[in-house]
Amino acid sequence: MTKDEMEKGLAAGRRLIQEEWADPAEIRAVDELVAEGKASATDWQYRDGFQCERRIVARNGE
Repeated sequence: MTKDEMEKGLAAGRRLIQEEWADPAEIRAVDELVAEGKASATDWQYRDGFQCERRIVARNGE
């Protein structure tokens, strides 16, 4: 998923669950959106159901 696609999805009210093994470019894109104030992300947290660390990304303020 591109940064533009993420931004459009977040603006539409969607949330993204990003796993630790996501493409590094996608992780950087989320970090950039957070730095730009366009998104917020939880801390990376391990979840048994996912068997990996993950974070939830949403439009900033949600």
